[in-house]
Amino acid sequence: MMASPCRIHTLLGRLPVITALLLGLLPLQAPAQSLEAKVKAAYIFNLAKYVDWPNLPADAVHICVAGNDPIGSLLTELAGRPVKERPLKVDLNVTGDLSFCQVLYISRSESRWADILSQARSNSVLTVSDMDNFARQGGIIGFYLDAGKVRLEINPASARTANLKISSKLMELARSVP
Repeated sequence: MMASPCRIHTLLGRLPVITALLLGLLPLQAPAQSLEAKVKAAYIFNLAKYVDWPNLPADAVHICVAGNDPIGSLLTELAGRPVKERPLKVDLNVTGDLSFCQVLYISRSESRWADILSQARSNSVLTVSDMDNFARQGGIIGFYLDAGKVRLEINPASARTANLKISSKLMELARSVP
């Protein structure tokens, strides 16, 4: 059975976004790291390309990590790569001031995640985590597994509260949560 022209057009329209999201995965070659962690790190790196901040600094885009997680070390391998025509800087074990972060990955090990999430909202920080129901609990982007694949949940209301604009291309790849 052949796919309809409309379905093919839809898939081809998503191809550049899917390709861009996964390109960050290619240089990650740490054999001890799980494939799931590599995919999540690639997503985090590429998510920044599909978000607009009200005041993006001219010097660098900062991805910060709260808590201990293998994803943090994978992200450090991407430091210096361009994101929105700025070099990427990765800051690990961030606590306290989040005003310099554009993206904040909150690991499952971070017990103060609710306080950190509250502070991030007031600083226009894109919050990402793989904690269960993260986006439903006020985070902006949550990872979840579906049939063994990493998927995205986006909370548009949380993004608006943080004054962030998420590309419609990214919204098409995710499920929205209230």
